[in-house]
Parts: sequence; C-alpha cells; structure tokens
Amino acid sequence: MPSGQTAGLRLPAGGIGWNRSLARALSNRNNAQTEAFMGRGILLWLLGIPIPIIILILLFWR
Repeated sequence: MPSGQTAGLRLPAGGIGWNRSLARALSNRNNAQTEAFMGRGILLWLLGIPIPIIILILLFWR
C-alpha cells in the first residue's frame, strides 16, 4: 500500500472533518436559541411593552 493511504478508509483533508460537522451542529443550535430570544422580544413589543423594558427583561432573564 502506498504511504499516506489506508485500506478502505478515507480521511477528510486535514483529518478534521468531524470537527466541522460538530461546529456546524452547535452553530445551528445556537442560532435557534438566538431566534427564540428575538421572537420573544418581538412578541412583547407587539403586545405594547416598550423596547427598553424588553432589553432589560432579556438581560436579566439569562
């Protein structure tokens, strides 16, 4: 077998492919959480709560 090759196993370039998919999954989850927080703020605003109060609620809610 030539050097640098494995029998039937293909490694991604640099050997870090699984890290990229993990980072992408974590990023998607983080985006969903951010969208949920923004959705709550928009809902409160539509209900008539002023934006500065919404910001204070979001800061203290975490």
